[in-house]
Amino acid sequence: MPIKRILKILGYIFVPLLPMTVAVYFLFPYINEEKHKEVVEKHNEDFAIGDTTDVSMSSLSVGAEDEPVEDIGEDVSNLKDNAEQYQQDIKNLKMEVDSLTQVNDSLEQQLAQKGDAAVSGENDSEISEEEFSENVKSLLDLDVESLTPILSKMSDEKLERIFKAGSGLQRKKLLRSLEPGRAAKLMTEVL
Repeated sequence: MPIKRILKILGYIFVPLLPMTVAVYFLFPYINEEKHKEVVEKHNEDFAIGDTTDVSMSSLSVGAEDEPVEDIGEDVSNLKDNAEQYQQDIKNLKMEVDSLTQVNDSLEQQLAQKGDAAVSGENDSEISEEEFSENVKSLLDLDVESLTPILSKMSDEKLERIFKAGSGLQRKKLLRSLEPGRAAKLMTEVL
């Protein structure tokens, strides 16, 4: 019986020791907080540096978890294609801007040339006004019978311009040469 007794004594010693060990394990953070923080920091550093369990677990997995890796590869290739497309679009837009700049420059040159032509045309218009007044004088120097068929074929705008360019006697002659309805219309436009 001594063995039974020895086992009983050992049971009385070790059975309470086991729950005490578990209790100390769970109560350790509250019993010694400083030591607990040191241990946690040490294990966090060890985990970050030497832990390969997550990597090996993810590399061993098969099925649905592999698809996101393929999607990432597809996304990268799509991004590369998009980047190339955007660069091509940028080149095309730069070429279009260059061509539009050239067109703008040529239009500015044409505008400058037309501006120069308009300035020289103003000088010509002064000459043509003088010539016009000379022509009006020679036209209105004709007698009324000769003047009537000529004036009947002219537009109202030209008649108004001739009327304004002529002198008092020439205006009277002009009005006498016109039909009464047309003369009245001319006077209403002038007045």
